[in-house]
Amino acid sequence: MSQRFYFTFRAMGCAVEAALETDADGTALLAAVPAQVETIEALLSRFRPESELSRLNKQSGTWVQVSDILFQNVALAKHAARITDGLYNPLVLPALVANGYDRSFENLTSSAALRSSAPQKTVEDWQQIKLRPKTLEVLLPTGSAIDLGGIAKGWTAALIADQLAQFGACLISIGGDIAVRGAPSGQSGWSVKVANPNADQPVCEVTLSNTSIVTSGVDYRRWQTTDGQTHHHIVDPRTGQSAATDVRTVTIIHPHAPTAEAYSKAVLLLGSQAGLEWLNQQWDAAGMVVSENGTVYATSNWLNIMESPRV
Repeated sequence: MSQRFYFTFRAMGCAVEAALETDADGTALLAAVPAQVETIEALLSRFRPESELSRLNKQSGTWVQVSDILFQNVALAKHAARITDGLYNPLVLPALVANGYDRSFENLTSSAALRSSAPQKTVEDWQQIKLRPKTLEVLLPTGSAIDLGGIAKGWTAALIADQLAQFGACLISIGGDIAVRGAPSGQSGWSVKVANPNADQPVCEVTLSNTSIVTSGVDYRRWQTTDGQTHHHIVDPRTGQSAATDVRTVTIIHPHAPTAEAYSKAVLLLGSQAGLEWLNQQWDAAGMVVSENGTVYATSNWLNIMESPRV
């Protein structure tokens, strides 16, 4: 008889939660997840000087052969930029660093004093990222650097969910990027609560199966530099500065987790009204926004999901 197993740990700078319903040894299956996530993080983290991503960033302007994992994520990041018309741009890293986000968020908030913001950085054109799929080579524009951030989290959540799905229904959450496969016994899907940044109670609860749900916001990763400027980690590639938006959090449901990540950034940058209008035109996506004043907006198909489970 199937049992439900749970496992939680920290990785990629956030909480990771895994749930699996299976008649196999769920304890052993979930216990293997942290090592796999660590292997991926060691390749893709911008906060680790020895990571493969950091080595790639140091060699901007030249072709670099990379691992299959890094190549897949860079290719996904470029695709995400394409489908959002550049609203998502993985080359925001120099601007992030200029705004003060030059270390992991745990170290950022524990620092006694942060330096003043550096002069504004121009974000390079994402179309100048070049790829050679046959040889797994990547060329970044000279002087640029890539931050895979949420794309890597969404990709990792989906990868692990796909692997665990052969043993039973599962849910993987990496810092708000959630991939679900199958449905627990007697249910139509996994129940996911959408947090309200302005209250303890969730905004709503949705039932999902074989899809992804991603939440991004400006409510959590915020800091103040010594010159008195307040920043958050969502950089507008059009300005190189922390995004000026009326969106506090945005939640996207889409079958593909990295696409949901990209869409969430686009909606946040466009603002609640224009963002959801844009999202309504995108393939198989649904979204909900909590604005800075606490007003909740949603796409029409989000309401349909509330009424009938998304499968």
